Amino acid sequence: MAKKENQYLKLRGNVWWYQRRVPTALRERFKGQTILSQSLNTGDIREARAKRDILNGKLEEQKFNSFNPDRHRFLELVQEFSYEKERNPGEWDAPLDAREMQRKGDDAALDAYTTVNGYQDQRHKYGITLKEGVEAWTRKFKTTKTADTVSKIKKTAYEFLEFLNLFDIQISDITNRQVHDFIEVLQATKARATVQGKISRLRSIWNYCKSLGEVSGESPFDGHIFVGNDERNQKQPFTVEEMTWIKNNVATDDPIKRLLLELGIFTGCRISELCNLTPEHVISREGVSAIFIEEGKTSASTRLVPVTDDLGERLEALAEKKTKGERLFGIEGKDASRWFSRIKTEHISTDSAKSFHSFRVMFATAMQQAEVEELKAAAIIGHKRGNTMTYGYYSKGYELKQLKEAYDKCVEKIIW
Repeated sequence: MAKKENQYLKLRGNVWWYQRRVPTALRERFKGQTILSQSLNTGDIREARAKRDILNGKLEEQKFNSFNPDRHRFLELVQEFSYEKERNPGEWDAPLDAREMQRKGDDAALDAYTTVNGYQDQRHKYGITLKEGVEAWTRKFKTTKTADTVSKIKKTAYEFLEFLNLFDIQISDITNRQVHDFIEVLQATKARATVQGKISRLRSIWNYCKSLGEVSGESPFDGHIFVGNDERNQKQPFTVEEMTWIKNNVATDDPIKRLLLELGIFTGCRISELCNLTPEHVISREGVSAIFIEEGKTSASTRLVPVTDDLGERLEALAEKKTKGERLFGIEGKDASRWFSRIKTEHISTDSAKSFHSFRVMFATAMQQAEVEELKAAAIIGHKRGNTMTYGYYSKGYELKQLKEAYDKCVEKIIW
């Protein structure tokens, strides 16, 4: 156990060093270097282990993003040989020696040669890989998709490869059976909608690679049957008694987290949206206070959300203490979610269908009970709206005052 705890650590004098072999997949990036050796500038083994873990993590990230150098060399050589063959058909391969390529173990050059001379087409061996597909998709869509979506695309691809027990795989080699088995494993612990979302992300990568001409035929991510019932996983509202406990006990001595909590209750915003707020997102227009959600789960998430006068005053006071671009609440969405989840589980309910997101359900319910027009409700909550050409393309949406009128009707129905 001790040996594993100190893996890649070497004590030289009184200082710990990080030392390990360069992963094969990264040799090209490290220009042939085979050993990594770096001082960790500490004699404390606990600090050394922490720094070691950070360096290991960075290497894993590089491994995930590393491309297959043989693939790119093969493609370049095919292009080069093809050009020479077209320019000089009779003698284009005179300088090339297949036996020498084989002796040196230069498979990429040998495969390019046999492909161009027509002996055996080896292109199938150098198709785009899943990781390359992820990077190509990211380059294409990183400015039009949210950071959360891009992160989930990469995470799902890595999860699929981990299931296959592979470092990488050519996209054209992925089979329907592999996808089927992946779905079966996921469905044992995940909700149907969650599994469908993961497969949809992998399908997006495959479809984009197909649009590039890298793969053809039917996608292995299509045509699968998903089982299970998502009804039990839908978020449920808190009861009147539970909301009373929340009001009287949660963050009563922490004004910042209390404000975060009340914003969730009185806006229905996702916790990640609230945690991403900066001073510039606190708006006051013609006597109406609001928050601007700049980035969220979908494109429809970008919106202005009115707030009560009391919340507006507290938000403005908090914003004045922050610098431009600094997060208002100083906490990541995941950390805030865990904070509330711990309190909820220990004191309110162990029902997994109840969480911070339940406030969003309750806010939407209050909108409906107040008989707010659905388009206005969608504009405030951040759901897709305006599917017709008139509303979806030409309309610039509602004025803030119009949204505030609808919002005030809703607030009266909120349990607090």
